Amino acid sequence: DKVITFNYDGGATTLVLEFTGETYVSYITVTPVEGSGETPAPTPEEVIEEEYVPFVPTTTKKEPVEETPKQEEQPKQEETPKEEAPKEEEKESSYDESEKLSVKINGQKTTKSAYDIVCMMVQAEMGTTFEQEALKAQAVAAYTFVKYNNASGIAPAIAAKTSISNNVAKAVKAVIGEAVYYKGAYANTTYCAANAGVSNNCVDVWGGNLPYLVSVDSVGDEKTNHYGYETKLSLDYVADRIEDYHNIDPYEYSDDPSDWFGKVTYGAGKYVNTVKLCGSNIKGRLVREGLLQSKIRSAAFEVDYDEDSESFIFTTYGYGHGVGMSQLGANYYAKQGWDYVEILEHYYSNTTVK
Repeated sequence: DKVITFNYDGGATTLVLEFTGETYVSYITVTPVEGSGETPAPTPEEVIEEEYVPFVPTTTKKEPVEETPKQEEQPKQEETPKEEAPKEEEKESSYDESEKLSVKINGQKTTKSAYDIVCMMVQAEMGTTFEQEALKAQAVAAYTFVKYNNASGIAPAIAAKTSISNNVAKAVKAVIGEAVYYKGAYANTTYCAANAGVSNNCVDVWGGNLPYLVSVDSVGDEKTNHYGYETKLSLDYVADRIEDYHNIDPYEYSDDPSDWFGKVTYGAGKYVNTVKLCGSNIKGRLVREGLLQSKIRSAAFEVDYDEDSESFIFTTYGYGHGVGMSQLGANYYAKQGWDYVEILEHYYSNTTVK
C-alpha cells in the first residue's frame, strides 16, 4: 500500500518493484504525441537514456511477465499464446552468443558480439519510438547486412549509438541470429530512411543487378514529411558546382539558368535515371550525391528555377538511395499489422527470413 511518484519523459519504461522473495514487473508503454501526424525521423534524438541491456540467454523456464508484451505486439498470435512461447524460445536458444561481427564506427574497425553490434545499429537507425515489428525488421536487416559484408572480408561502416533503450533491446533479443537469405546465401539488405512511394532498383543506382533489390511498393513513404520536400539552392552555388563537377561553364551553355536542367528519364517511380545538364546526360544519383553534394534528400526529384529569388528549387521524394527497405515504410506497415517477416520479405523480393 505504498504510493510511488516518478517523473517520466516518454518512451517505453519498465518499472520494477521488488518485494521479499519475489519481483513484480509492470510494463508501461507511452506513445508520444505526433505534432503534425508525421512519422518520426529514422534517427531521432534520444528520448530516454538507459543503461546498456546485455543479452541474457533464454532458459527453459520463462517468466510470464515476458510473455504478455510479446503477445500484445503480435496480435495475430493472441488467440494461441501457448503455441508462440516454444517458437520464441527455440529461436533465442539457437543463437550463438560467441558470434562476433566486425564493423567500422567513425572510421575505426570494431569487433563485438553480434547482439551488441545489432543493438547499436538499430538504436542509431530507428530509435525507441518505432513499432516493435519495424524494430525487429531493422534488427534482422542490420544483422544480415553486416554478415553479407563480413563474409567478403569487409567491415562495413555503420551508424551506432551506445545507449540502448528497452524497446530496442527487446526487439533485437527476439530476432538475433535470424537473417534474410536469397538462394541460401545472405542477402545484401540495404536500407534507407524513406523511399519515394516505391523502392529503387539496385541496377539503376549502383549497377549491380541483384534480383532481390528491385522496385516494390512502399506506400507509407508518401505519408512522411520527406515526400515532396523542397530544398532551395542559390544560383551561384549551382553554377559553381556545374563548373567544378561537370566541367562546363553553364553561362556559356545558356544565359538563362532555367535551360540548364533539361530532359529527364525515369527509373522506378519518381527516381530520376538521367537528366540533361547543360546539354549532356548525368545520372540522377550523381546529381544528388556528386553535383549537389547530397544537399537534396533523394534522387527522386523535380527541379525549377525561381527567377525572383535567383535560386533552384528541388522537390524531392524520399530520403536516401531508396534501395531495399524503407525504415519509415517499415514502420507504416508495422502499424498496419504486418510482422517483421512480412516486412522484410516484401522489401527484399524472393527472399526467406530464417
